[in-house]
Amino acid sequence: MQEYRPIFMAVTFGFLGFAFYLTYRPRGAAAAQGGPRSNIMNMNKVMLWAVTGIAVVFLFFPQAFTGFVTADDQFTADMDRTVISIEGMT
Repeated sequence: MQEYRPIFMAVTFGFLGFAFYLTYRPRGAAAAQGGPRSNIMNMNKVMLWAVTGIAVVFLFFPQAFTGFVTADDQFTADMDRTVISIEGMT
């Protein structure tokens, strides 16, 4: 899955770039006057910045997480495997 990470990053930032273009593109004079549509656009801008922040956090998450791990904790190849024994079940 790690080999697809650059592709997912490029697609994510492509969509974010397109969303920023649609949100901040120049509008006509009628749309600049305000009104109920203005409130919706302001909410869209806030949500767009929030989603962008979350995307950046997830982008750097593996590197940031390994910085929190102390030297005593070691990552091994079998860390993603869990065995749970439940008696009486087949």
